[in-house]
Amino acid sequence: MTGAIAELGGLVKGGHVCWVVGDEAAFGDLAAVLLAVGRELGRKTILFGPESSIALSELGPGAAIAVDPYVAFLDRGPIDPDAMLAMFREQSALARIEGHEGLLVVADMDWLLPARPGTDAIVGFEVLLDRVVAELDATVICAYRRWSFDNNAILGALCVHPRRWGQEERPPFFLIAGDRGSWRLSGEIDLAVLPVFGAAIAATTQMPCVIDVAGLGFIDVAGMRTIARVTRAANVSVRLLGAHEALRRLWHVARFDELSPTVELVA
Repeated sequence: MTGAIAELGGLVKGGHVCWVVGDEAAFGDLAAVLLAVGRELGRKTILFGPESSIALSELGPGAAIAVDPYVAFLDRGPIDPDAMLAMFREQSALARIEGHEGLLVVADMDWLLPARPGTDAIVGFEVLLDRVVAELDATVICAYRRWSFDNNAILGALCVHPRRWGQEERPPFFLIAGDRGSWRLSGEIDLAVLPVFGAAIAATTQMPCVIDVAGLGFIDVAGMRTIARVTRAANVSVRLLGAHEALRRLWHVARFDELSPTVELVA
């Protein structure tokens, strides 16, 4: 436990972290460490969780804010990424005004369950949150219990967080925020991850964007078709920067340039 606490405490220094919870008994203790270390570092600490959360009931008084987002920000309705992201921006600005070094949020993601979001909604929200976390230089640690979410939802969450805890196996791909408003796509895309990949791509291509694909080791035809289909539906310009020669060639051979002419592949 001591080693786990020390390692987890190091996560509060910045970034978007997916914490896959496999031990309910340790969850409260580890969440307490995160909040305590965050306060020591001068960050404004916020604890999210459902009203029934052990963390909320036991740790709430020690946090700057302890709240159920489903009730406080979504008015018990479906997940609304715009409302949630606006809240993060407001709280980060307020933290600076109050003299804090920044924002630290520990989120017991069981708060999502009453809204019944599908994997698409979870992945779409988390990938957009990654952009905001990077912009704000905040720390947001999203705790997903293995028994609360299905495998696809957890896989999707892992793929759109730059950092992870509680999961040794590396996700098949990452789609995360890059520099200057861009995105970075790396890893391998095949038929097995298409539902998760499609949700992530759909969220990042809501507006014109650049996706750095230099770290993409493999993508099959189905993955390329997903990019073409999603960008065609969104009708936005997308630059795939650092595209390998094989990817550029296959894209044209498969005529995806005709299916989605707003996508530009750049070496």
